[in-house]
Amino acid sequence: MSATGAAGFGPASREMRAQLVTIVDELFKSGLITATGGNVSARLPGGALITPSRMHKGSLRPEDLVQVDAAGRPAAKGAGPENARPSVETGLHLKVYELRPAVNAVVHTHAPMATLLGLLGLPVPPVTLEAVHYVDMPLIPFAIPGSDGLVQAVAGGLGDSPAALLRNHGLLTVGPDLRDAADKALALEEVARLVVIARLFGKEPATIPPDAVEALRKSVIG
Repeated sequence: MSATGAAGFGPASREMRAQLVTIVDELFKSGLITATGGNVSARLPGGALITPSRMHKGSLRPEDLVQVDAAGRPAAKGAGPENARPSVETGLHLKVYELRPAVNAVVHTHAPMATLLGLLGLPVPPVTLEAVHYVDMPLIPFAIPGSDGLVQAVAGGLGDSPAALLRNHGLLTVGPDLRDAADKALALEEVARLVVIARLFGKEPATIPPDAVEALRKSVIG
């Protein structure tokens, strides 16, 4: 692929496009991304590669992905499909990249069980080893999707967390690469499922003792 576009704007490789589509397809088949709900991006030098707006997420092709610069503007012709529009959440993804230099992938899903925790304002208890990652996960207040209000809310609330619940809107996970960010979304949805099912039975799930949680956070997370 030729290096078309503004100076310093690195083009997305075929491999990156293929990987991003694979991740989206996996999340779609897992029910975390809906037909038109959810978006995924990968950092590029000077911008990002992101899923398009209003296209069926279960049948994306590598060429459907949109390459944007750091201001969210689609790259020069040849870097994406004709007339395709980047996700309305592009500004949100770019803000995360601006604030978190070590983050190279952002995944926003409409994961049903995680979304339910956000709707109810329920924290993630340390019920499993994987849950330890998310016990301090922030809950971001609702803001209109695609709005600057949502961008600023996430900017002010995400901090150094690997994930955040977006109230009435789903889940945001970040990572050093696409695989990591997607795995966090999948893991968190499973944790949320366990918590919701336990509470449907009228029970509070057993949790890992606090001293063990701290030890695990240092060994697993740190």
